Amino acid sequence: AESVELIEKGQLDATLQSAGLGMAAIHELAERVPITFVAIPEQVVSRIGSGAYQSGIIPAGTYQGQANDVTTATITNVLVSQTSVSDDMAYQMTRLLFENLDRLADAHPAAKAIRLERAINGLPIPLHPGAERYYREVGVLK
Repeated sequence: AESVELIEKGQLDATLQSAGLGMAAIHELAERVPITFVAIPEQVVSRIGSGAYQSGIIPAGTYQGQANDVTTATITNVLVSQTSVSDDMAYQMTRLLFENLDRLADAHPAAKAIRLERAINGLPIPLHPGAERYYREVGVLK
């Protein structure tokens, strides 16, 4: 990202990045120059006025030199499909995702924050009927 390069060159004091945990550009920046993270308190996140944003944590040690957890604003990721995906396929994708969260977390630490009970909160688009079936079966959707 251009802003990351400008920070490294001393031409920019701060940047706001919207990316998953462990963003490569921030990792590389932290290895080359000392950086610090500015917390975004939960009270500030709640005033943003959009259900898309939630308060979250960048866990300590995510980036070089980051000794403590940092409170921040997060945006929920969603699994999206075409409407032509069969109900059974969408059901199986949803079921397998939640049955394999441990494996997913092994691949990326951000997956540790995925919670079945929060899966349908604040969705920007309608649920696929197959996913809806799974959420009803497990009691997340009444």
